[in-house]
Parts: sequence; structure tokens; C-alpha cells
Amino acid sequence: MVCFREVALEYLKLSTKIVRDIVEVLIGKLGVTLKDSEMEGLLGTKMVNMNYYPACPNPELTVGVGRHSDMGAITVLLQDGIGGLYVKVDQQNDAHKGQWLEIPPVPGALVINIGDTLQVCNSHKFYK
Repeated sequence: MVCFREVALEYLKLSTKIVRDIVEVLIGKLGVTLKDSEMEGLLGTKMVNMNYYPACPNPELTVGVGRHSDMGAITVLLQDGIGGLYVKVDQQNDAHKGQWLEIPPVPGALVINIGDTLQVCNSHKFYK
């Protein structure tokens, strides 16, 4: 029998590699190269949250995690068929600026959110 601890640690190890690869691509698109120590500083503490929201017969009564921004460099979300993911439009020249728009779910898709840390480090260039 496989221990949950072993599975969780293996997941953390593999997901950390994927996150690092994604951040390297994003930073590379800005024309920036980081040393390993700088990358570690940018990625900071690795955290895995596993939130599960089963279908609710009364969706208007659900709360979820509420409106927020993600503190870290990036957040990787595995979508399901339930939905409920919204993003706030902050692009200056967008007609929807300031509005929260629902992202239609694509079961099995990974959604990559740029967190506050990466936004500050790149002077908000990913919004443009």
C-alpha cells in the first residue's frame, strides 16, 4: 500500500519542476535571465493547496474561496466541469476593465494564474 505522504511528496517534487519551467518561460519572454539563487528567491516557499468543490444542488448558496489575488509567483489550477473560476480584468485598454469575468471550465485543463510576486517583478508587463 502506498503511503499518502510518499505520493504527496512526489507530487510536490514534480509540480515544483513544472512551475519552475513555466516561470523560466515567462521570465524569458521578458528578455530576463535569472541565476538559480534568483529563481529560488522568486519561487519562494512551495505550497500545495488541494481544494475540492463538489457539485452543489443550490449553487447560489456556495461561497468558494472568494475574490482574491494569488500571492506567489504562479498558481496552477486543474479545472473540472463545475466552473466558478473568475478573473478580474485589469488591462488599461480593455472595455471590461475592473469587471470579474467567468472562465468557462474545460475539464482536465490547467489554468496558469500569474501571482502578485511575478506581477510586481515584471512591472505588470504580462497584462499588456
